[in-house]
Amino acid sequence: MLRKLLLVPAFLASILTGAAPAFAQATIDPTRAIGLTPDQIVWKKGVNNDTAWPIGDPKTPGACLELIRWHPTYFSRPHYHPQARYAVVLSGTWWVSTSNVYDPDNNTVPFPAGSVITDLVGGVHYDGAKPATGDATIAIFMECPLSAVPAEKK
Repeated sequence: MLRKLLLVPAFLASILTGAAPAFAQATIDPTRAIGLTPDQIVWKKGVNNDTAWPIGDPKTPGACLELIRWHPTYFSRPHYHPQARYAVVLSGTWWVSTSNVYDPDNNTVPFPAGSVITDLVGGVHYDGAKPATGDATIAIFMECPLSAVPAEKK
């Protein structure tokens, strides 16, 4: 017991200096759980946003998880989905509107990291990121296939 207590200060010091001690490499049984670390998630880079689908396929029926990183000044146009979608803001501030009139400067509400939003079935909305708050990364869980119906009122 005393030997273990004497090792604690060295362990804590190694963490603070970034030199963590080596631990035995455990593995996860892929027949029981599937895990992805951030470096294993494949992002499709875009001018307006970046997307990744770590779970499911947006064109195939079934559960899906979309990660979307909105770049500042880009917003989707008013639309709705025929299925509910459940979102968590992972980083940044996500700006969301439930109006069918496109006006990101005056019709959007900020949702900071940690916020949870549900897009209800048929609920018109649009969303994106503003320069004042930078990129926003969102995780959206839904049933696929993904589809959107335009709903902008001009």
